[in-house]
Amino acid sequence: MRILFLVLSFVWVNLVQAAPLNIQTWHTSKGAKVMYVHAPGIPMVDMQVTFDAGSARDGQQWGVANMTAGLLNAGTPHHTEEEISDTFNRYGAQYGSSVDRDTAAFSLRTLTRQTNYQASTQLFSEILGFPTFPKNIFKREQANLLEGLKQKKTKPSSLASDTFWKLVYGKHPYAHPISGTEETVKALKADDIKHFYQRYYVAKNATIAIVGDVNLAQAKRLAEKITQYLPRGSQADAIPEVMQAAKGVSKVITFPSSQTYYYLGQVGVKRGDPDYYALFLGNHLLGGSGFASMLMQTVREERGLVYSVYSYFAPMKQPGPFVIGLSTKNASAKEADQVVQQTLKAFMQGKFSEEKLQAIKDNLIGGFPLRLDSNRKILGYIAMIGFYNLPTDYLKTFPEKMASLTKEEVIAAWQKHIHPEQMVKVMVGQPK
Repeated sequence: MRILFLVLSFVWVNLVQAAPLNIQTWHTSKGAKVMYVHAPGIPMVDMQVTFDAGSARDGQQWGVANMTAGLLNAGTPHHTEEEISDTFNRYGAQYGSSVDRDTAAFSLRTLTRQTNYQASTQLFSEILGFPTFPKNIFKREQANLLEGLKQKKTKPSSLASDTFWKLVYGKHPYAHPISGTEETVKALKADDIKHFYQRYYVAKNATIAIVGDVNLAQAKRLAEKITQYLPRGSQADAIPEVMQAAKGVSKVITFPSSQTYYYLGQVGVKRGDPDYYALFLGNHLLGGSGFASMLMQTVREERGLVYSVYSYFAPMKQPGPFVIGLSTKNASAKEADQVVQQTLKAFMQGKFSEEKLQAIKDNLIGGFPLRLDSNRKILGYIAMIGFYNLPTDYLKTFPEKMASLTKEEVIAAWQKHIHPEQMVKVMVGQPK
């Protein structure tokens, strides 16, 4: 069955649709939002249920959102953890879960052959609606997570990342690690998982995405089926607003490592910000396009200080971070920092050619169909569009927006949102 999935996926990669995606949306009888794209030709369907139940909802129980999502398939009243795994394997279905700061997401891929489809989607709906959170499995997973958190302390890259988020976001719910800390995870009880589930895993707090060989009527029945056991409930409260730091912060953490891990950044923008197009395009020129980027040219090619350097925006419900990251030899850390900041300054002053910007635009626009060349990629995009309430023509207009942007508009957006004097800088290692 796995071989069949690989073959079907390979075939679908070569069926890139030239026409814009026809995204249809509605709400289930219990209030869950649905995003749907009909993708006929291959007898399978991908679905994802996304809850507004990420780590920003942890409160003081850091790690509870992460553990809840991880334990959802640990058992139902009718199936043990092992039976759930065996059933999905028997019918060739693939189940997955993930957690970030905004969301907890659960996915299922199954063949549309009646036997496989009915059994897999029924079990998926049971997992979402009737998790039992067995105490023995809770204890096992808690112990595993605590061991992982201990190992995390030996990784300077993880320390650098966690420190960066903490300094950028302060007391905001985005500040703490998604997996929590040893202290907070150790304090969690099985009842904490149940209470978190009962508050956030409700239909009105869910977005359903469906892509595959099911027609509209079938998709509507599927959306009702996979959320049939969820209570209606209510949407989660709004996440608090993010405040930009008034001045920059620099933090050096000594760590026994041959490399220094470096992060530079600040609060960026949230999903749906109209300036995101210009920021996204500019970032590809600065550090988001690999060897074509300015940072790669100045930090690696001209000076040989790093193997890789990158930058990105991570927009979320509230403004996510803008990040520049790299690792380098301890002896090169100071020089790498100077070159990064010089390159950022030059970029924001517009010291790049129209030809270079046009090349980046051409690359983004020309490569855009590859972002939609599989059911799974389309699923991810429409789940994002639904969760963040973006317009349904978002994917159609994105390349059009890229094409229309001018150099002046890119620079203006960056100067509006990015402030080098207010940035957080973190270095972990033994920088000289």
